[in-house]
Amino acid sequence: MQTTVTPQPQSIVSLKVELTPEEFAPYIAQAVQALSSEVKLAGFRPGKAPREIVEKKVGNAAIMEQAADLAVRSVYPKVVTEKNVKSIGSPDIHVEKLAEGNPFIFTANVAVLPEVKLGDFSNLKAERKPVELKADHADDTLKRLQRLQASEVRADRPAKMGDRVDVDFNVSIDKVPLDGGQAKNTPLTLGDKVFIPGFEDNLVGMKVDEEKTFQLTFPKDYGKKDLQGKLADFKVKVSAVYDVQLPALDDAFAKRMGQFENMEQLRAKIMENLKEEAENREQQRFEQAIVEAALQKSTVGEVPHILVHSEEDKMVHELQHAIEQDGGKFEDYLKSIKKTREELMHEFTKKAEQRVKVALLLRTIADANNLLATPAEVEGEISKEKLRLSNQQELLKELETEAYRDYLRMVLTNRNVIKWLTEKAEGKTSK
Repeated sequence: MQTTVTPQPQSIVSLKVELTPEEFAPYIAQAVQALSSEVKLAGFRPGKAPREIVEKKVGNAAIMEQAADLAVRSVYPKVVTEKNVKSIGSPDIHVEKLAEGNPFIFTANVAVLPEVKLGDFSNLKAERKPVELKADHADDTLKRLQRLQASEVRADRPAKMGDRVDVDFNVSIDKVPLDGGQAKNTPLTLGDKVFIPGFEDNLVGMKVDEEKTFQLTFPKDYGKKDLQGKLADFKVKVSAVYDVQLPALDDAFAKRMGQFENMEQLRAKIMENLKEEAENREQQRFEQAIVEAALQKSTVGEVPHILVHSEEDKMVHELQHAIEQDGGKFEDYLKSIKKTREELMHEFTKKAEQRVKVALLLRTIADANNLLATPAEVEGEISKEKLRLSNQQELLKELETEAYRDYLRMVLTNRNVIKWLTEKAEGKTSK
């Protein structure tokens, strides 16, 4: 058997494999036996008919194609191992020569992990930003808690700021109905500023069953680019007005929120939580900055399309999960942005490629510096999760799967690498 390995662009390797007629002959025999088992041949038990009978039934081409398939399935994994090709995904197989009595030749084009050349991390730089919170940062949280405890009473009067209203609306531009610009009985609290500027102001003073038309211009930074700066016609009808009665922010309110004796304790706990959240966000930003600094100092070869495509798909799934977690429908989201799933994936290409490069970089650093998560680290983390999820049987079963162990191994390895890079940036290690 002869094998030629030829690197191609975009981290593709072409493997040209040639089997002599003698090496290919056993696969022809296997093909005859397999086809003899699949077709009914009078007077013969499955798999026992001679070649001439089988060939008369199915034809020589079918036998040779089956033999080629068997040969590729057998030979390709051996070639990849012998040539130390770090393949990704399934190969693209092309049969170049298939004729009995001649060498069997096929080419396998397969994606491989790109080469990663690590840079000098001795002067890695990343700056931590101080986390600052003011006392009034707790006010917004208190207002949200206050609103959650509010009561609503239907009001027989014109709507005012602070009221909740149910509203029907239709939006059109140049007398053409806007796709997705129609809704009925939409709940809206006047003053929350969730609609474009001016919309809620136009509802103030309206009574139940009253209709109104007005024009507004979409902001220049509006989320949908095709609507930015466009003048639109709005037709609205208020179907209900509710007076929102907010509870007083006093010690009694604090006691209803949990183990708090007074507002001072509640406010202190809110500030503690806000600080922890802010510190976590800053830590994530800092870690991302460190990784990006390490990536800039390193060189990653061309990333195979198969890896980028896989990451694009993962990013779309993440977005879909987030939308559905908030109670939305992914199909409605796609309609609202006027894109197909494939078009959305294409928008993620650049970011997906960056994420793949980061993953390859972290793995290479881990391999080069003995930072791979150990079995003990993985089992220790699983033990912690078992304690945390002790009453959730379905999730406990998930912890025992090999897929979860692989995921956890990757997470812990990345954690080890980021810690190592952090120590480099802060001058705490000489490795």
